[in-house]
Amino acid sequence: MADGNTSKDRIGQAAAILNSILSSPDATSSVTCALNEGPPVTARSDSVETELASLFRAGAASRSSAVTPGNQGPSLAGPSTPRFQAQQCFGPWSTSKRRRPKGIQYHESFNKEVILLPDSTWEVICKPPFKQYLHENGHILSAFEFHKSWDYHTVIQQIRNGFGSTIPQNVSLQIVMGCGNKLIAPKLQDGQQLNGQLIQRVFRSKALYVRPSQTLLEDPEERSTTTYQVSPRTTRAMARSKQFSTIENPIVHSNELESFHQGVNYSSFCSHDTIEANIPPYFQTSSQSSASVHPNSISTSTSATNFNPSSTSEVCQDETTAHASANYSTYLSVMSNVSDLSSEDEEMNHAILASIETHLSETSSKTLHVKDILEDLSKKIDNGMNCKFNVNRSAVLDGAIRGFKRVTYNPHFSMNVKFSDDFGRNEEAVDLGGPRREFLRLLIDALSISPMFEGPDDCKNLAMNSTALREDKYFMAGRAIAVSLVHGGPAPRFLSPVLFSCLVGGPNAACPTLKDITDAELHEKLKKVSESLTVEELQRATDPLFDYMASAGCIRRLTTIRDRDLLLHDLLMFHVVHRVQGPFQRFEEGLKTLGVLDAVKQHPDSFQSLFCYEPQQLTADMVDDLFTPRLAPEGSNRRRVEEAVIPLWRDYLQDAEDEGSSKLENILVFATGAKEIPPIGFSPAPSIEFLHESSEECSSKRMLPMANTCVNCLKLPIITSYEVFKENMDYALGNTQGFGRL
Repeated sequence: MADGNTSKDRIGQAAAILNSILSSPDATSSVTCALNEGPPVTARSDSVETELASLFRAGAASRSSAVTPGNQGPSLAGPSTPRFQAQQCFGPWSTSKRRRPKGIQYHESFNKEVILLPDSTWEVICKPPFKQYLHENGHILSAFEFHKSWDYHTVIQQIRNGFGSTIPQNVSLQIVMGCGNKLIAPKLQDGQQLNGQLIQRVFRSKALYVRPSQTLLEDPEERSTTTYQVSPRTTRAMARSKQFSTIENPIVHSNELESFHQGVNYSSFCSHDTIEANIPPYFQTSSQSSASVHPNSISTSTSATNFNPSSTSEVCQDETTAHASANYSTYLSVMSNVSDLSSEDEEMNHAILASIETHLSETSSKTLHVKDILEDLSKKIDNGMNCKFNVNRSAVLDGAIRGFKRVTYNPHFSMNVKFSDDFGRNEEAVDLGGPRREFLRLLIDALSISPMFEGPDDCKNLAMNSTALREDKYFMAGRAIAVSLVHGGPAPRFLSPVLFSCLVGGPNAACPTLKDITDAELHEKLKKVSESLTVEELQRATDPLFDYMASAGCIRRLTTIRDRDLLLHDLLMFHVVHRVQGPFQRFEEGLKTLGVLDAVKQHPDSFQSLFCYEPQQLTADMVDDLFTPRLAPEGSNRRRVEEAVIPLWRDYLQDAEDEGSSKLENILVFATGAKEIPPIGFSPAPSIEFLHESSEECSSKRMLPMANTCVNCLKLPIITSYEVFKENMDYALGNTQGFGRL
């Protein structure tokens, strides 16, 4: 009875709630709207293009997601967006300019593959099978290190040292390069040689081939017992297939592989004759058995994987995958050979690498002229401060050392040089540029003949001098060269390439030769060692060198003739480089003055012509272009007579050039105090003025030329006769004793 009353009460409560809902106008209207509104109708795409447009276009996306008019639901807080919002802001299609990375370091050395050809008749590039044969016989140096400072003879000698006993001493070498499938000798201009810098430019990323004058390696046809093939990749499926084939069918599927090769279109890659023409006869046999595979044959592996899952077993999967893997491995091995035979991709890669290497190298030495580098270093000089040098012409080096050792000396201060003659009287010169250039010119000349250096005049190395080492003169020599370059003096131009290589790349970068040995007796003994052809001759040649070899730490057993080159190299390195490490370190410290050594290491190509000798002679045109005439106003009487002197001056320069470049140097010394054009240039620029009869400077009856080296000004007399003009010029040049002394 109680349960019945409870159910009646619940029904009554539900009826009351329903009546309250129906009696509410808001609830009634909400239910009516919900019943009248149907499901949202979305736009369907009629085609793939419409669907893509709706995804990737903002306008289409909004249109496709809109509801049909007439069935408007409650408004949303924001505009509707597609479920997958694609990126709307696309960048421009044009590529932006890439900026060069800053701070790229210059590398003095570079690595290159060097391939030693078997004989003198080899005229085609080496392909991978034959390259493996050369590699096994020691005819390939994969990453041989070249230095840009090497000359041609150093390059050849270093290649000999790299291959060791593979190249006999009596065999000459020729450097050739690949051009397509052929080997050719690089064509150079007259006077050019393949030095280290030129090899980097010409060969880029190509391999460097070396052709010997004699046969060094036997013909590959005689080595028929060896095979050179590319091993296919081994997968787990191939391994399992091998297990099954060993049990069920131990014979290789040669018939299937042969039928696989018969469907190949060889013309899609290259002609078969081309392959035979570029592969040695021994390797043609192995290459013919693995012909080129058409890429469409890879579909075998693709179709083999589309199987029915209901009717498969692990054995069928392994066998099918094994066949596909074998075919694909064969395709890879053949394509590797075909890609080597086509030089288009290789040339493209070379061009890309060459472009990158060009950008790296051009940001170092080739983008900055040495004059710009020195002008940048000279900005550190404070012209408001000066250091005094009291110099006698007969002892310029001693006067320079005294000035450098003075406590108040600072290389960043300007130099004030005062000369005195042999009698101790002061010369009439106040340094505004001319005496300083004269002093630096005499200082560099004194260094070249000092006992701190030895060797020919144009190729000097450091000498071991205990007195100079004790008095720290090697440091002063390095400082003198650095100061001369930055303060407007001449360049040394007498250091050897070996010494310059040590300055740029350290002692290990040096490669001395017999010409660097100045001791005649030692040179003769080492020459006999280099000319030894047998072990007995080598032992006899080294007997007189026993004490010297002991000092150099080169005592060793000489069992084969191959020990000769290594012994000779060690002795040369000891005498030219290691023996003078103490002087070299102090000389290097001196060159750090004003940041010169750091600039040399960053731009060795620019500075090499300043440190090492290169033939450079003054010409009449160079001197004429150097001086700018300062003429009187146009239309005046002075202008007319001054213009008549200019042809006489140019004729005199031409006659001086015919007599020899030394006379042109004397003219430059007379006018500027410098024997050559300084690497940093003249400041101010040289000029020509004229001495008229009415001027105070032309009071003497004999009108002689005058010069003001402080401002690099040459004053020419007004003379109409060329014979008189030439006589007066010769007299002035031959009787000048100093500044203001004639």
